[in-house]
Order: sequence, then C-alpha cells, then structure tokens
Amino acid sequence: MFCHQCGKPLPAGSNFCPSCGASARANVFAASPLNTMYRPRALRMMAGVCAAFAVRYGWDLTATRVITVLLGIVIFPVMEIAYLVAWMLIPEEIPLMPQAPFVPPPVAPPPPPSNPQAY
Repeated sequence: MFCHQCGKPLPAGSNFCPSCGASARANVFAASPLNTMYRPRALRMMAGVCAAFAVRYGWDLTATRVITVLLGIVIFPVMEIAYLVAWMLIPEEIPLMPQAPFVPPPVAPPPPPSNPQAY
C-alpha cells in the first residue's frame, strides 16, 4: 500500500504515513476542495456563477463577467438558461463558522429633564 499524498510505501497496518504524516485510511471518495466548484459568498454580484468559474479555474473575475455578458447578448436565450442551470446546480459556499443573527444594541431611555419646573 502507498501513501495517497506523497506516494511512498506504507508499512502494513499503519494508520499514518511515516514520511508526511497523512492518514493512511483517507477516504478516496471524498471531494477535494480543489476539484469542487462552489458559489462563493464574498465575490458574487448576482448568483455567484461567474465567481464560481473564476475561482475554480483561476480566471480573472472581471473578464469572466464581461465574457458572460457578451455571450448573453450574442447567444441570447442559451446563455441565460445556462446561467440559471449553473445557479441551480453549483452549490453555495458553506461558511466555516455560522454567523450569529444581528441583534441591535439596547436603546437607553432618554435622560430626565434637568429642571422639571421649567415645563
């Protein structure tokens, strides 16, 4: 058996690679983050489809958006349908830490008037 990360042979019954420390029992069917396309939350303008392609393939985000708009004009209904299908099929990025709901700070009551006789 060989290490899936460094490729060196593993001793029989080992749980970790002695060379690189990677787990010997890694799930080979797990999706790698480098091979998975997702719609990032931070870079999106509309649905994040252009950002997903730009992040996944290392393209320039602005150029990807411009090309998408130009293709949307040139091949009118096809590109819009492809964009909608990609929006439905590409999963959204899962945040590492869930964000707490926004709770506004408590509002202090107004201070009492300094001279009650003046009113």
